[in-house]
Amino acid sequence: MDKQKFEVLIGDVFAVKLPDGRFGAIRIAKHHQELGSYLVITTPYIGEELPVIENNCLTYILRQNRFFYKNNRALVWVDGEPPRDLIYIGNLPLAEKEKAIICNSFCEQWDRIGIEVYHEWRWENDQENFIKEVQEEQKNEEEENRNIAQVPKKMMHDEEFWSIISLLNSNGNGREDILEPAVIALSKMSVKDIKEFEEALSYKLYLLDTREHAKNIGEYSYTEDNPINFSVDLFLYIRCAVVAEGQQNFERTLKNPEMMNKNRTFEPLLSIASYAYATRMKKDFEYTSGCSYETFSNIAGWKG
Repeated sequence: MDKQKFEVLIGDVFAVKLPDGRFGAIRIAKHHQELGSYLVITTPYIGEELPVIENNCLTYILRQNRFFYKNNRALVWVDGEPPRDLIYIGNLPLAEKEKAIICNSFCEQWDRIGIEVYHEWRWENDQENFIKEVQEEQKNEEEENRNIAQVPKKMMHDEEFWSIISLLNSNGNGREDILEPAVIALSKMSVKDIKEFEEALSYKLYLLDTREHAKNIGEYSYTEDNPINFSVDLFLYIRCAVVAEGQQNFERTLKNPEMMNKNRTFEPLLSIASYAYATRMKKDFEYTSGCSYETFSNIAGWKG
């Protein structure tokens, strides 16, 4: 980040270094101070040189069409402050329609932000090799997860856990409105309770991480003959929706994989504990659950 740029403002544009050495660009759309997160737009800019603030590309949102994407906008909420290695380009005030943007996507890591433009470029210009690389990464991820012991730590009791989940505001306008009641309730509990909530959530998502559940998520279901159609992230977000819809739905779906949500996601569920902790402690939440909710972590569930 530019040495003169310490305070991040709405409309700030930063360049990001892409894997092939070129540059992409992101733009700050919103800042939720209490939750300590930013809504970040990835622009369509990609080039050998740093963008200039006058470049018209910087006012647009990248549209994504790789794999399961269907013209989706590249914007996401990110926890924490932007890293200092971002390169400040300038500021482009948001138009009124941009200020009204609603986004329910969430990302925990700033180092994954802005790379979408590179992935889209690969999809359009080097699709065959790109698909092979993604398949190889997915295979390696499966192998890595097989070597990690998955043992749950102490979890919040079900009654308390589901009471917090029930506070999610399904009629909310955007991620903050949806999560706020649950986040506020959890933030009033102890740090120990927040960790136990995260552990319980991770374990429930882990239990849904099975081959049979993955085969029943609709258009992008897992199939043996075309695994590239399957997205590990999408499957996780669909599992989140199962939990977000309450205890009865979770228990029914766990026993009956064919009742799995079809293309319905709720990624923001993953951020409840981190937001509650940030609200209570005014710092980032650092906790590793005993059971990972990442796809392919439940080895027993993927056997056969």
